[in-house]
Amino acid sequence: PEIEQRLKALNQAWAELKQLAANRGQKLDESLTYQQFLATVEEEEAWISEKQQLLSVEDYGDTMAAVQGLLKKHDAFETDFQAHRNRCSDIGDAGKNLISEGNHHGDSISQRCQQLQSKLAHLDQLAARRKAKLVDNSAYLQFMWKADVVESWIADKETHVKSEDFGRDLSSVQTLLTKQETFDAGLTAFEHEGIQNITALKDQLIAANHDQQKTILDRHRTVIERWQKLLGDSDARK
Repeated sequence: PEIEQRLKALNQAWAELKQLAANRGQKLDESLTYQQFLATVEEEEAWISEKQQLLSVEDYGDTMAAVQGLLKKHDAFETDFQAHRNRCSDIGDAGKNLISEGNHHGDSISQRCQQLQSKLAHLDQLAARRKAKLVDNSAYLQFMWKADVVESWIADKETHVKSEDFGRDLSSVQTLLTKQETFDAGLTAFEHEGIQNITALKDQLIAANHDQQKTILDRHRTVIERWQKLLGDSDARK
């Protein structure tokens, strides 16, 4: 009986040892899976961190060509970003599966998934902000470029109205009056094509509460004042 009792105790201890070994083996497998999961999470977090720094740069281009180049780069980033969104979604699903399977790192997995989604959401906000800034800057530079074109056109016409040639006889005066009528018709046409165009663009930028409101208003005012003077000088010449 004593031998049987010892054998029973030995078998029980052996069974417990096997169970402990099995449990340890399972936990080691779960830890390996967890570490592999962490590696994918950290890879995405590293990508997000890198892009956050790039999106935080306050360079929006100082010329039309520069801002167009930056917009193309941002579009390329958006394509890449979508691929990483999908990857993060897959990581989230993988994390939920590990938790449902009872991985003993469940709490840590849940926390890392939440952190990853939070960082992804923050990156999304930065991307939207940068895109809006680039679009605003593009509209601003386009307005300034058009204002320069309009003012250049006005400067070219100012030479005509400053002329002191009013004709030496009836024939020459009639010729100059005909030229003046053609000139005035050109002014009317340009008012629709140039002046109203930059005014409409100015109104859009101001309505959108653009960051460069004061500069836009000042630039528009300068052009309009020069335009009004051109009209006045043209009437005076006529």
